[in-house]
Amino acid sequence: MKYQSKSSAAYMFRNFFRLAYVSIPTALIMAFAAYMYKPAMEAELFVTLFRGEFTMDNYTTRLLDGLTLLRYGRYWWIFVISVLILAFASAILVVKIDRHMRTGQMPALPMRRAFGIYPYMFLYVVCAVMSVEVGTLVAVGISCLIRFVGNATAIAAIALGLTLALRVLIGYLFGILIITFPLKYSENYRFNRAMSYSARLMFPKKRISWGFALLYPALRAAVLGTAYVLQPYSLDALVYAVTFMFAVTYIPCLAYKQYYDDVGGERRDIGAIMFG
Repeated sequence: MKYQSKSSAAYMFRNFFRLAYVSIPTALIMAFAAYMYKPAMEAELFVTLFRGEFTMDNYTTRLLDGLTLLRYGRYWWIFVISVLILAFASAILVVKIDRHMRTGQMPALPMRRAFGIYPYMFLYVVCAVMSVEVGTLVAVGISCLIRFVGNATAIAAIALGLTLALRVLIGYLFGILIITFPLKYSENYRFNRAMSYSARLMFPKKRISWGFALLYPALRAAVLGTAYVLQPYSLDALVYAVTFMFAVTYIPCLAYKQYYDDVGGERRDIGAIMFG
């Protein structure tokens, strides 16, 4: 007799329909926000760079429009709504997965407990988004400070290179903080202590932390490149929706799998397989 796989991917697919009714509406709202935001414009920057179409007069505007939230303009409220909903959906999934792995039972919509962890989840999401935005603005700001180079293509390449380095750093930080919320919710740690303990546990795991650091920008580039290619066919929103659906569903599963590997007890969600 064999037992079900403990991997995060196996857990997600095994329980997909019990998690997806939370992640799918969230993904659709985020896809609409992404459609308004047009993140594929970031891919267009690399096309512009390859064609040598940056000039000293337009490179700052193009970088700001292609890399930052400024292109939301008067639709900024769509971004705010998507952040609020993402944080709440993530809180619900944390509570559902925690209960399932701890007791073997998964509540449908544990709203009260989700509201309890929601402020910390919202703070986490906002800090992550603002870190990316501030870092991107710094990269664009540096490109303005080196105008003396006199070559718009070289300056834009430096700005895009700094942005890529920022994405790697964000992926690395996410990797070492991946079990923050399992520690916060399951162990009832203070939020700052949960982050510190997560970093201490995950820092020696170079394969995971650097895997995140390299995988995040690579997958992001693949998604944006696909959306850019499909944009003329109005299929870019579908790419965003599918990406967000799997990301919102998978990341809490991965966090709890890693938590149980490091500090958790026996998982009660694992069942025996009679045949297979």
